Amino acid sequence: MRKIWSGMSALLVAGSTLAVAAPAQADTTRPEVIHTVASDAIGGLPIKSLDGTKEYIPQAPARSSLPNAARTGTPAHRAENIWPTGATGYDISWPQCPAHNPVLPPDSDVAVVGVNDGTPFTALPCIEQQLAWSPNGVHAQYMILDSPIGSTTDTALQYAYHGPAGNCASDNYYCQAFNWGWNAANYSIQIATAAGATSNSYWLDVELPTATSINQPGPDCYAANFWTCDPKVNSTIVTAAIAALTAQHKQAGVYSTQLQWGKITNGFKVGLPIWIAGWSHPGATYCDPANASSYWFGGGKPWLVQGLPTDYDPDTAC
Repeated sequence: MRKIWSGMSALLVAGSTLAVAAPAQADTTRPEVIHTVASDAIGGLPIKSLDGTKEYIPQAPARSSLPNAARTGTPAHRAENIWPTGATGYDISWPQCPAHNPVLPPDSDVAVVGVNDGTPFTALPCIEQQLAWSPNGVHAQYMILDSPIGSTTDTALQYAYHGPAGNCASDNYYCQAFNWGWNAANYSIQIATAAGATSNSYWLDVELPTATSINQPGPDCYAANFWTCDPKVNSTIVTAAIAALTAQHKQAGVYSTQLQWGKITNGFKVGLPIWIAGWSHPGATYCDPANASSYWFGGGKPWLVQGLPTDYDPDTAC
């Protein structure tokens, strides 16, 4: 029987510092680009496989009812959301670096930048340029989360097997999961801060690039993939990332959909702001509390809804 590590609560301490490794020498092998059709069951942020062999880039036709980015007034009562209701903008990351797309979207009220180069423990190559984009907008960052379980990459062996949960045995999946989530969040905070990020808001990207990105129960449950079949292990990764962000006084939120979150974490309640990949309806549909049972997840309230991508991913604040 695999060992279960249960001392998570003792790890919520501030001041943890993670050594950021120097960038590895670039691999000249070009990854396979897979264009996915986003849906409630498949995620909408660009992501890469942990071994670097695949890039998953969502695509979908534009929906004419989506509003264009525009300046909006700030209501008298903003509640908890850092953006005023109805504010619009974009999220950008590695597909918008000069090597892929040299033109950034127009300045907007909502400005979210992914700080990783598609996987945890990587830095966006053009991070300084993207963090400086849209200087008059309200900024936030997002970071990639996935599972290290079953992976034998140097990154997994370093950041999953060593960390605040201790030095993990190969069958101690909870220990590895906590180290991975905690270390991933600290890494992302450090690279973002070093590049000039001033926002304290960080979104955790918890999604399924494809329908097969989560293992099925059985002998391959803990094989290398984006997520295991074990929602408790997956939830431990998320919990640890939240703990690391909280320890450094950052506001954590979760990007996903109700269906994906349910498959990955079995509906784990974190009570944080949520950013919904809302592909099927206008943003207001997902923001409406009357539809909470259909679209909300994790015990949180929506701050943002991501619309269907065109040249860029559009977002609307709830």
